[in-house]
Amino acid sequence: CFFLVGLELGAVEAISLAILVGTSVDYCVHLVEGYRIAGKSSPPISWDGTVRAWRLRHALNHIGVPIVSSAITTVLAAATLSITQIQMFSRFGKILALTMTLSLVYTLFMAGSLLAVFAPAIFAGSKKSSLKGLVIAVVLTCAVIPLPLYLFKEAIIC
Repeated sequence: CFFLVGLELGAVEAISLAILVGTSVDYCVHLVEGYRIAGKSSPPISWDGTVRAWRLRHALNHIGVPIVSSAITTVLAAATLSITQIQMFSRFGKILALTMTLSLVYTLFMAGSLLAVFAPAIFAGSKKSSLKGLVIAVVLTCAVIPLPLYLFKEAIIC
């Protein structure tokens, strides 16, 4: 996919991909896990929305702040890397900052919306269903990784 966006696959990009696949999936997996854990309790009597909306809100209340805090600190650390004079660190910092930003946006908006609409309202977890959810999260997140490289290839190369 680097060839498609006009970048060469060098050492920086190879290392970036190895790190970013795991870290970009992390936010989405934590949100889905928070949604799953929220199913262990039931909505309060006063709740007038759907069970899915309550579970998503419960998950965001408990895991949303750590996800956003983690993304902010990672982007700030990557921003300091991107202003260094060493080109390898600078490129890695730019790729990391862009990927983490898009991963956070994807997790909060896209994954949150998908959970609110399509996730099971009542869910009895099993190892098979957990593995299936993990595979889906990894596939969806890996589809998003080339996006910042394509959108910001001029900023990364410089």
